[in-house]
Amino acid sequence: MEKYEFDDLKYLEIPLPEELLKLKWYGSFERMNRVIKAKLAKDIPLALKKRLIHELEIIRRMPNEYPLTYKEVLKICHDNFIDFRDEELEQLQDQNAVEWIFIEGKPCFRSDFFDNIIKTRNDYVKRLKDQGKVESREANFTLLNDAISEIKEKGKLAYHFHLKTGMKIKTINSNKKIKVHLPLPLENCQINNFKLLKTVPKYKYLNSGDHPQRTIYFEDNIDDTKEFYVEYKYDNIMEYQELDFSKVLNNQPKFYLHEQAPHIVFTPYLKSLAKEIIKDETNNLIKAKLIYEYITTHITYSFVRNYYTIPNIPEYAALGGKGDCGVQALLFITLCRYVGIPARWQAGLYVTPYDIGNHDWARFYVAPYGWLYADCSFGGSAYRNGDKERWQYYFGHLDPFRMPANSDYQFDLYPTKNFIRQDPYDNQTGEAEYEDRGLYLSDYDLHLEVMEIKKINY
Repeated sequence: MEKYEFDDLKYLEIPLPEELLKLKWYGSFERMNRVIKAKLAKDIPLALKKRLIHELEIIRRMPNEYPLTYKEVLKICHDNFIDFRDEELEQLQDQNAVEWIFIEGKPCFRSDFFDNIIKTRNDYVKRLKDQGKVESREANFTLLNDAISEIKEKGKLAYHFHLKTGMKIKTINSNKKIKVHLPLPLENCQINNFKLLKTVPKYKYLNSGDHPQRTIYFEDNIDDTKEFYVEYKYDNIMEYQELDFSKVLNNQPKFYLHEQAPHIVFTPYLKSLAKEIIKDETNNLIKAKLIYEYITTHITYSFVRNYYTIPNIPEYAALGGKGDCGVQALLFITLCRYVGIPARWQAGLYVTPYDIGNHDWARFYVAPYGWLYADCSFGGSAYRNGDKERWQYYFGHLDPFRMPANSDYQFDLYPTKNFIRQDPYDNQTGEAEYEDRGLYLSDYDLHLEVMEIKKINY
């Protein structure tokens, strides 16, 4: 993709011409590419030009996210689930329970199809031929429940973390400068005692601890350095407070109520949905809880394609009834802002003794309590598994197993990139580019390693 301006993301709000939509949803991406380039060669409005330039990049990415054929997915189901019938796959598609698209008129599925099913469908978990495939899930639930009990009992819970993260470049453009951003923990939130321990190679720039998408930045010749790592430690302290609706103040702040195209947008459907959810309620804490409970009981967790390829993420979730952690967080944020509740993004890594991976959640502000948390995906998981206490806990509170690196959504990195980011909206595992092109996930291997994790007294 050609060099871009970060603010050009707003043009993704512009709808595509109908003739392009027909090709896109049939999956005729090569033909669509030709048609877009022909349009760009003409004298067209600037906004449409910006939108089509983005679409060229989107359709370059989309097909790669759906490598599995219908036949291959059927085999996965028969191999893993007891008494699976072929027609069940079509039923899962009809229920919007799996992520798929047409490519040249044939249905294709994401590579994490199976993981998505056992993460979200307990009816299929019960039919697993190998129950060992969900042991880590049950261990995680136990860890969270124990942590929640301790936080409630003692009023706080703290953990110490020592992490090593980075990337190894696979596609080598000899004698080229490479630029790499790796995320680091924020220091203006629940994090204390952050310490940078080591970097490979020596870094060029370190963002301040309050940068909304904090990174450490490297520049080097790819012939000299192909691996980039950062090692650091920090403490995460999570405190608990009982929330009392009757103590909510009448006067509430007016910050973090703005729209932010293309995603945090008050569309007619989202405005209608917000009004239906909160009805005549005026208490901001109750309104936030009504929104949380709606999302956690109506939006099913699902892995989704790259956020850059989704035109309006909150509406995607509200219309389709599914979405991953970030999709649900954005829906919560958008609905909260529309009804007058300040809300913002927080994201980074979820880190436990069992696993480390990307995760997103939301924060919302209600006086006199200040900034509170809402993890809709964790809450929805608890709801689906019949754990009411954990479901209610993730409204207002969080566990300490987090490395928050982002406090704002759709915020530019510093130093800024010249080419479109792998994820233009969030930054959890890093970004890289050469002087003449951006790099994609297929261009490097990610490294996420837990060196140490332990409970501490604080």
